[in-house]
Amino acid sequence: MKKSIYIIALLLISNYTLQSQTNLTPITYIDTLQVSDIKTTHLLFDDNIKYLDLGSPYFVADTLQQMVKLKHIGEELIDPKSQLSNLTVITDKGNYYSITLRYERYANLVTYVVKESDQIVPSYREEIETVEKKTGYLQLLCSKMEHINSNVLIKNKKGQDLNILVNGIFYNQDKIGIRIKLQNTSTIDFDIDQILFRTKLDKRISADYLYQERVINPIHTCNTDLEITGEGNITVVLLFDKFMLNKKEKLSIDVFEKNGGRSAIINIPRKTLLKPRII
Repeated sequence: MKKSIYIIALLLISNYTLQSQTNLTPITYIDTLQVSDIKTTHLLFDDNIKYLDLGSPYFVADTLQQMVKLKHIGEELIDPKSQLSNLTVITDKGNYYSITLRYERYANLVTYVVKESDQIVPSYREEIETVEKKTGYLQLLCSKMEHINSNVLIKNKKGQDLNILVNGIFYNQDKIGIRIKLQNTSTIDFDIDQILFRTKLDKRISADYLYQERVINPIHTCNTDLEITGEGNITVVLLFDKFMLNKKEKLSIDVFEKNGGRSAIINIPRKTLLKPRII
């Protein structure tokens, strides 16, 4: 599959002094990349390299994250088969590159910055489209849950470093959303390090009863700014894949301060989680 890959070719000339020249040229105009047996050709990509293949044993390649180093082995140079090859590269994002290589001992252009490809391998394209679709769906849920009227009001106990108010529990297509309002009672800013959701026993049971807490990790946090100014407040919406507590459990929410010792906790009863607002 032939395509135009736009590259920036950096010309490196060594004669006790170094000079460099930058050219923005379609690779089809260059026709092929020259690869030497006495110089190393470098290709710099925009993304990490996932797959690489060379079509000839006379050319060798080495990869390091976003860079490919190419060289000819310098053998059987009179054989026409040793003169040409092709390089195929696929990056982590699915960008696909097919580049023709030609042996040239005294190659002038030896360093290339390869721009992002306009071709994506189908399997990667499907994966990217799925992620983009899911992200768009979660962002739409965020927008709805941030502004819909409260359907529950649960406050944490007084005397903690933060006032926590759970004022929304929502459900949509196997996704649960929990909305909490956090109020800083101090004049010192509160930078949130973590909001931890975990299951706990609702009531104390006999001492020989063994119980293992579970951490419930959100799949998406709608807010990017988790700093609460002095005597200020923020509202945070977190989305989860559908989960449920057993009859003896409650959901505990801990809020911890970054680089500080302040924290706060609030509990949501199981019966409240069983009656979210359907949106």
